[in-house]
Amino acid sequence: MPKPMKRREVIKHLEAIGATFLREGGEHTVYACPCGQHTTAVPRHREITAGVVGSIQRQIECQPKGWLQ
Repeated sequence: MPKPMKRREVIKHLEAIGATFLREGGEHTVYACPCGQHTTAVPRHREITAGVVGSIQRQIECQPKGWLQ
């Protein structure tokens, strides 16, 4: 089970794996994975809940399980 994380930590992990910024949505920032086939939305909250962290992990399918820890 993932732990809650700070938003900037989630973004730091995404950028570390090579994910690229796509756009700013209404309440989310959208990133694409390195392979370009998967996208994920990071909410603009200071603290990202454990459930949302798990969802971001699942959406970036090309990375090994548990990469966002």
